[in-house]
Amino acid sequence: MDTPSKAGWRRLVPGARVESAPIPPEAEPPALEPNTALIGPGMEMSGRLVVPSSLHIDGEFSGELESAKTVSISESGAVTAPIRARSVEIRGAVVGNIVASREVVIHSTGRLHGDVETPSLVVARGATFNGRTRMYRPEHNLQAAASATEPETRA
Repeated sequence: MDTPSKAGWRRLVPGARVESAPIPPEAEPPALEPNTALIGPGMEMSGRLVVPSSLHIDGEFSGELESAKTVSISESGAVTAPIRARSVEIRGAVVGNIVASREVVIHSTGRLHGDVETPSLVVARGATFNGRTRMYRPEHNLQAAASATEPETRA
């Protein structure tokens, strides 16, 4: 029985035909939550995209991404953009820096080339991550921000 090979890095070429390998059963993404924005298979989009809900990418995107919730990139998805979100899940290819307030998960089929800033980073066996990471405790940053905004009192 043939097993599908991992897809390598793809070059984003406008107008080029996208062919994707079948998704192995163990790598199928979970069902999308309600009110999730979608960039579907075969779609290409570029620019600055800000969404108040979650975003799921099966196609290709380049530019800037910002979501108040989760950004998930499927195996057939490719992103060339900095990403700001609460959580980021990568099963496809991402080139760009990521800032996530909760977590970043790079699944076994995921490939990330960029720096990550988050309190929680998960890199599964088989995943590719080229970049630097800055991890912090969220409650520590909240305390530092609160003390920075309080005026100093002298006795």
